[in-house]
Amino acid sequence: MSESIQEEESLSSSREGPVTLDLVIPIYNEEEALAHLFRRLGEVFSKEACKSAGIGAIRYVFVDDGSTDRSAFILRDSIRDGLPGTLYRLSRNFGHQSAIAAGLHHSKARLVAVMDADLQDPPELLPEMVSKWREGFEVVYAQRRQRKEGLFKRASYWTFYRIAAFLSEFKIPLDSGDFCLMDRRVVDAMEELPENLRYPRVLRAWVGFRQTGIPYDRPARQAGRTKYTFSKLYRLATDGIVSSGIRLLRAAQLFSFCFAVLTVIMLIVFGVLLLRSSDDRELVFFF
Repeated sequence: MSESIQEEESLSSSREGPVTLDLVIPIYNEEEALAHLFRRLGEVFSKEACKSAGIGAIRYVFVDDGSTDRSAFILRDSIRDGLPGTLYRLSRNFGHQSAIAAGLHHSKARLVAVMDADLQDPPELLPEMVSKWREGFEVVYAQRRQRKEGLFKRASYWTFYRIAAFLSEFKIPLDSGDFCLMDRRVVDAMEELPENLRYPRVLRAWVGFRQTGIPYDRPARQAGRTKYTFSKLYRLATDGIVSSGIRLLRAAQLFSFCFAVLTVIMLIVFGVLLLRSSDDRELVFFF
């Protein structure tokens, strides 16, 4: 993942012209939100807007994560009608992170962005991310200042990001989810990693490169209901913490060692007390 100074200068100079952009969007039962999504994408990536942002070509990489509603059929028909996108359908529901990983695997453009279909990730931030990339950053992530969700969910996310950052052996930006833009080199570096547990936001931080955040207020869902139940959120948080490093394993080992030592000490104490109790009974019987 190293590069020479000449290669870096060449890559920096190549950021001045039009670039291609693949936008990875995982889909799971989002038929109610798709019309809103298409409208907003059409506004952000109109010909005039793309020309202004220096985007030569845009492609939407939709990954249907085993939807049971009409999401896949709506996407298929929209692409046939001219929507500049590609649809990949997973054989079942593998989960949000797996769908993103599949989309990254099939991306080809110089720039690759990731966003959710429910529009809690505002696509209007993407041109600003492209501008940050032109300044020399390889990863530009959106960093949440506020989120319009319930108190329990906000507190859970706040706690998760700080636990993950504390346990990680490398820097994980706080309050930054999957919504981001990455240079092709970053995606290629992530693809080379051998992890079976693919957690893109953690892998994105691990590979390094120059990264920066754009603060934003996360809005409410545009339409439909959240697909994240408590059990799914728990699994997502567990996967994120486990994939962020081995400090959790070391903490578990330390806890197990301390518990074993405490158990031995307690056994010795109980043994001594039992022997003393036995000696007292024998002394009383003798007298």
